[in-house]
Parts: sequence; C-alpha cells; structure tokens
Amino acid sequence: MLEELNVYNKKYFPSPEFKIKVRNGEIIEKTYTPEKEKEFLEIFQKLKNKYNLKLKQDKQTNFLEKWYLEPVKNEIDFTFEQLKKVENLTTKKIITIILSRTIRSCRATTHADLATLKEPVTTTYYCRKHGKICKPLFSIFSWWERYSKDTVKRLYEFEKLRTNTYQVCLQGDARNINIFSALEKKNPKFAQLVKKQKIKGIFSSPPYVGLIDYHEQHAYAYDLFGFKRNDELEIGPLFKGQGREARESYIEGIAKVLNNSKKFLQDDYDIFLVANDKYGMYPTIAEKSGMKIVNRYKRPVLNRTEKNKSAYAEIIFHLKEK
Repeated sequence: MLEELNVYNKKYFPSPEFKIKVRNGEIIEKTYTPEKEKEFLEIFQKLKNKYNLKLKQDKQTNFLEKWYLEPVKNEIDFTFEQLKKVENLTTKKIITIILSRTIRSCRATTHADLATLKEPVTTTYYCRKHGKICKPLFSIFSWWERYSKDTVKRLYEFEKLRTNTYQVCLQGDARNINIFSALEKKNPKFAQLVKKQKIKGIFSSPPYVGLIDYHEQHAYAYDLFGFKRNDELEIGPLFKGQGREARESYIEGIAKVLNNSKKFLQDDYDIFLVANDKYGMYPTIAEKSGMKIVNRYKRPVLNRTEKNKSAYAEIIFHLKEK
C-alpha cells in the first residue's frame, strides 16, 4: 500500500509543486482531487481484496468499535491483555500512558479532523492537510514504538531535572472541591504544608465555551480503561453551543471555580488563565470572582492538529484580588 501510495503521490501530488499549482490556480483542487481520490480507491480495493483485509468491525456500540479499524482494535486488545499481566505497579502505569498516547493517534479519521472527529475513515482519501492521498492506520506498531521511546526519554530527562518537591493530581469538580481535604487523602505531609503556607497561584487553560467535546476527545480511554465519565460536570460543553444562555452558564461556572479556589490561596495570589475570549467574557468572570485583570499577554498558537494553519492567538489573563 505504501509503495503504491508513494508512486501515485509522486506522480499526481508532487511536493511542493502540487500546492504551488493549486495556489496559483493552475490546478482546481475541488475538481482535481475527487477524480484522483476515486482513481486510487480502485488500487486500494484491489489490494484490500488481494490480502483479504477486513477493516470495519462487526459492532459499533462504543467508541473503540466505531473509531478503530478491526486490525487496529485487535492489536489494542492484545496489548491491553499483556498490560494486565504486568505486576510492577510503576511499570504498569508507564505502559498505560504509552498505550493511551498510542491509541489516541490511531483513530480512523482524516489527518485534518484529528481535533474534531467527524466520520470514521476506512479507505484511502485525499488529505487536505498534507495535499496528497493518505490512508487510515492499519496497525498501532509505529506509534507504539515512537511513544515507547519518547516516554522513556522523557522519564530519563525528568529524573535529571526533578527537585525535592511535591506534584499531585487531584480529580474533582473545581467549583466545589476542598483541596485541603482531598490532598490530605493523597499526601498528608504535603497537605499540612499547603494548609500552613496556602497556594501562591494558579496557571490554567479552562475549557472553551461550546467548542470541544472534551470527554469525547478521550473516549478511547474511558472505554478501554473503564474510567468513569463526568460529561454532566463539564463547563462550557459542546452540546450547549455558544449562544447567550451557554455563555452565561460558562461565566457562572468559571466564576464558581475561581471563588472556590480563593479559599485555598494566599492573600497576594496570582492567577493566569489562557483563553480564546472572542465573546469578551473574562472581564465579567473577573468581576463575579472579586478579581481584576491586571495584564493581558498575547500567546500565538503555532502547533495545531487540524488543517487550519491561519494566524491564531490566545490571551493569557493575569488576575489578582480586586
């Protein structure tokens, strides 16, 4: 398949000549690409039949059945069964992270739709992101190998840089979680330190209003590892949209988070929130939280997953007590 794709793309989608011709109007992309896509699809079907390759799963009752080709799902299941046999807890956690990263990159979608899944892809297709014919993944192996090496590399690097400090992840609803009591259960020594000194500040990127289905972005992990979903607790969920009611609900939600957080912060705290505030909600959020925006920092967003590479920036809001 890769050999056939390489030959075909070099002939009909040479890089960078193809994109230059599209930009100059020498090739009309919307008429040229469907024809070539259909043409290569015949080659794909012949190879699929020749090697008796079954791609679609028989059932599509959950995320793993819908968004993964059958050979990919079989490899995920096999790897997960091996993972269960690992006795060392630390090793098991590391492999779990590697597997989670791997399967996130192996969803049966186009390269242009990785950030917002639309429909599963089971055939070759014209890829708007890369400007050529691409194919869905038939195996997790390349990503498994890449993330395994990358994870080990990161662990070695972190081991050299780490200091004698605490890092703890608390799961809960930020609108009402008691950080002190939750921390007490995880690390009593750290909890006493936090109660005594309190927290200096927050750096966070809150959810965007009505833009991303955050739970669905990680549905593969909920399905495979059996994590409990909390869709109903999401602030600014996609299904509510971006209308007036949704924006008001979002403002109330973020303000509740900030007001709850203040109970655990030092008097002279600093809060930094990364936001794409196209609706101008954060001045109201600051007001409802008894805070003031003391500075705004523009942050260009350069590495984006989807096809849209146009100029884009977010604002980092610096908030303090009013």
